[in-house]
Amino acid sequence: MTSPSPDLHSSRGWLIFGGILSILAGFIAIGSPLLFSLVIAQFLGIFALVTGVISLVVAIFGKNRTHRWLEALSGVIRIVAGIALLACLVTSVLMITLVFAIYLIVEGIFLAFASLKLRSNPGWVWTMVNAIAAIVLGVMVYNRWPSDSGWVLGLFFGINMLFNGTSLLALGLAARNPATARSE
Repeated sequence: MTSPSPDLHSSRGWLIFGGILSILAGFIAIGSPLLFSLVIAQFLGIFALVTGVISLVVAIFGKNRTHRWLEALSGVIRIVAGIALLACLVTSVLMITLVFAIYLIVEGIFLAFASLKLRSNPGWVWTMVNAIAAIVLGVMVYNRWPSDSGWVLGLFFGINMLFNGTSLLALGLAARNPATARSE
């Protein structure tokens, strides 16, 4: 039996913390999927708006003049996107659900390849389970789009967070503490 890679040893605490946090967020999202769908849309709208304003301020008052117009244009686009997301929450949830379906499928593919690279670690199987779950959820979200977008985004995001949290927790718990690993 091989021991987990040194990278996992140093990240053990963060993996466990991230796993527990992801599991808690997953249960909250599953408990209130419609509310969580709206929260996701609002969060993304606010994020786009705030980062757009920051980019615009940097473009106007920043010292770097070479990319000023590009930075200003990027900021204005994000401000408009943020306002649109916040003004049209129902349409935003529909579009975000479609993007989420694509994200889950792509994430699942990348996780499958990553899990194969983690085969020397005892918790690698959970990463593969997470990959398969992400792909299946992504296909399910896409198949139910747009009719079930209101609740499916929050529910499937919560389910994905549970699988993600479980895989992080399994990797973190499987990685031995560096001090313990050295003494063996």
